[in-house]
Amino acid sequence: MVQDARERVLNAAEARLLARGPAGLVLDAIAADAGISKGGLLYHFRSKEALVAGLCDRMLARFDAELEALASVDPEPRGAFTRAYLGSTVTDEGKPADNSAQLMAGILATLGRDSVHLEKVREHFARWHERLERDGIDPVRAKLVRLAADGLWLSALLGLSQIDPAASADVLHALRGLTRP
Repeated sequence: MVQDARERVLNAAEARLLARGPAGLVLDAIAADAGISKGGLLYHFRSKEALVAGLCDRMLARFDAELEALASVDPEPRGAFTRAYLGSTVTDEGKPADNSAQLMAGILATLGRDSVHLEKVREHFARWHERLERDGIDPVRAKLVRLAADGLWLSALLGLSQIDPAASADVLHALRGLTRP
């Protein structure tokens, strides 16, 4: 029951962050959306910063789980993690594979670039990138795939112009080719 309330709070906060940006993170409104009192929200998250840190932790855990799930079902172990990273990061259209870029933009805007919580994000990225280099394919190719995937994701995060949809499938096809031994 306690975990259920915590998840409801995180779900409500994520929905508000995605719909309204950082300005939508109003604790009273989040509590109401989650169907609990503000005191109940504060029981789980002592502050708005703690709530945003919880959102960040959940987002990173989801990405970790997705990477592991995709890599574990890949019939070719060499390059499986790199293919999972690419598939979890961008779609065939070159867009973020989920709402993570929009969510991360809201989290960063709320926490700021000097937050200790941002260090967790950096640690996750460093771990993912180290694993890509040990994925059984040429490390330079793995790095190229990672940089391209991160670049497409960051373009969405920053609202930069996206890759032309007609060329996107070809680009992603070429990137997937780099993940094969």
